[in-house]
Amino acid sequence: MILKNNFSSKDPEITVGIVMPSDNASNLELVLSESDLFELETDNKIYPSCKSLTELSIVIKHDKLHIPELNVSSQVISLIPTIDSHDAHLMIKNVKAGRGFHWEKELNLKYWGKHEFSIINGSMIVKNILKLEDYLKCVATSEMSQHCPSEFLISQTIVARSWLLANVEEKHLDLKIDACNDDCCQRYQGMSNCTSESIKAADLSYGKVLTYNDAICDARYSKSCGGITESFENVWQGIRIPYLTSVDDNDLNGVEFCNPQFLDNASISKYIGSVDEDDDYYRWIHQVDQKTIIENLLTRFNLSAKRVKDILPIKKGYSGRIYQLDVIFIDNKNEEQCVTIETEYAIRDFLSNSFLFSSAFSIQKNDTGFKLKGKGWGHGVGLCQIGALGMALKGKSYNDILNHYYPGTKIMDMY
Repeated sequence: MILKNNFSSKDPEITVGIVMPSDNASNLELVLSESDLFELETDNKIYPSCKSLTELSIVIKHDKLHIPELNVSSQVISLIPTIDSHDAHLMIKNVKAGRGFHWEKELNLKYWGKHEFSIINGSMIVKNILKLEDYLKCVATSEMSQHCPSEFLISQTIVARSWLLANVEEKHLDLKIDACNDDCCQRYQGMSNCTSESIKAADLSYGKVLTYNDAICDARYSKSCGGITESFENVWQGIRIPYLTSVDDNDLNGVEFCNPQFLDNASISKYIGSVDEDDDYYRWIHQVDQKTIIENLLTRFNLSAKRVKDILPIKKGYSGRIYQLDVIFIDNKNEEQCVTIETEYAIRDFLSNSFLFSSAFSIQKNDTGFKLKGKGWGHGVGLCQIGALGMALKGKSYNDILNHYYPGTKIMDMY
């Protein structure tokens, strides 16, 4: 694992969770690029190759990992490339992407580097250990697509490198990984999304990081701010971070960069990530009915309600994102009650069983529940990916893009 906010003098090795304990995986199917390019390591033995087998399965059996094709059992199994070459790669079938979101699906994905398989609480975890720059060659085109302009891909790569090296959140410290492979951290769908464009973006930005006051920036980002980015402290309820402050995401004429005028909804599928689905993310409408709110009051707060009287925004950020919401309801004793939902994330989770695009919405009460008229997709802090795409399509450089979304920062060559 990398050290927090560490200025390394060379390309560091990182550890990424590919299959997580929450996936509840008890068996996996693997495909090796070539059996002779990998050695197999168990608790007590090293196998120099996989006996000419390129397809293997790993299953949990009697609290151990078992490879039936090789009759191997162990608490931990590692597949290690025997050569330092991109020719050596491993495919893992049915890897989850978009966990918990409306675009969740399973993909067959290929990865470079070493892979370590183990068991946590009865489920498998798979860790991918590889060089940071190899990881980054896959991130920009996992987050968006290879068709994005070069200046956008360079921007996204510098942001992804900075976020990981700053390592502020340490979300999965207990699992001893630097990041997971999904939206919880940042998308990494392996070399399946690696293209000549993403390799070029990584090479042109090799070792470059965003800094502020001589520290690597915690470079947050989301898909679409909806026209105004949000300030850090309104989303994560922390201290104010000067370079993660709200900015108007528009040009000198006041036209928003994520506006369909720059990028119409009909063509957005060309640019957004392969996991995502076409939708009106800039402006959207969502109907939440009484039944959904009543069910979520019970499941999330253990509160019984007969009727929801109102939902009221209490605190909003600069972008219009609500980060405190009151739900007024009538309980089973016909008494009025109120529950307060904190954080934009909890609000998005509460008002949609498939996770609301953002918490930037207005509320209209109607006969069946509430009509939410919203904007944007994600928390809205830092780089707005669709806005940055709009800037790149208008000819802005990666320096322009990063200076716009992270005011006061500098780009530094770390290695």
